Amino acid sequence: MERTIISNIKNTISNGDYFIDGSLLTSEKVEIEIEVNSICDILLDNLKDIKELNIVINKDSNVRLSFIAEDEMKSSNINITVKNNATLNGYFADFAEKTLDLHCKVNLVEEGATCTYKVASLTAGDDRKTVDISIDHVSPKTYGKFDCYGICKDNGKILVDGTSHVFKGAIKSKAQQNSKIMVFDESSDATVKPVLKIDENDLQASHGAVVGKINDEHLFYLTSRGLSVETAKELITWGYLKPILEGFKEEDVKNHISSLIERRM
Repeated sequence: MERTIISNIKNTISNGDYFIDGSLLTSEKVEIEIEVNSICDILLDNLKDIKELNIVINKDSNVRLSFIAEDEMKSSNINITVKNNATLNGYFADFAEKTLDLHCKVNLVEEGATCTYKVASLTAGDDRKTVDISIDHVSPKTYGKFDCYGICKDNGKILVDGTSHVFKGAIKSKAQQNSKIMVFDESSDATVKPVLKIDENDLQASHGAVVGKINDEHLFYLTSRGLSVETAKELITWGYLKPILEGFKEEDVKNHISSLIERRM
């Protein structure tokens, strides 16, 4: 499948499939506006070279925004504005090495704006990672859901910040968060900070956050059937991270992400 390459600093796009390669851009700041009533699929790679990405999704548009992080990524800021009855489906496949510092704010600014954002992260070696996702419900009847699943091993450290803010007047809105990080080693360090800021009464809001070591019963079950401990851990890792592949269209991209997982396991 062919994608249109976005290489300009400012872009207005409509229906179609697009690719942004941060290493090909001449600026650290990129702006994208999705036209009204458009269906777009945008794939991003090499985010380490983009310091600021601003996206506006206009009325009645549907956008899938898929990120791959495989190299060190320092201080990337993504701001996404979702307007009337528009939908954002975000996917972030984090298999970066060493340092990752991602800050993403989604603003649901008009009635009926919707956002789902899914993150899969593998932290290993001496990685130091921060994943900060904020969803602001500014208008009525908005929907925002953030899911993060990760593995933390070796001497890796990860901080997951998830903030859902429902502003006064954003009635009938729904905010959800679910984060689960599995820790493999005693020297691993994982922290999840779910935050709900609620300034309205007529709404639904929930969050769940779990950080814990690998389930001994699962490990025993697998090893009792002849698998080594390392192979058992690899299978569990696949179970946690593989669902992120649903956010990517092309088979070669899915295969590339699978190879990144295997390399880091």
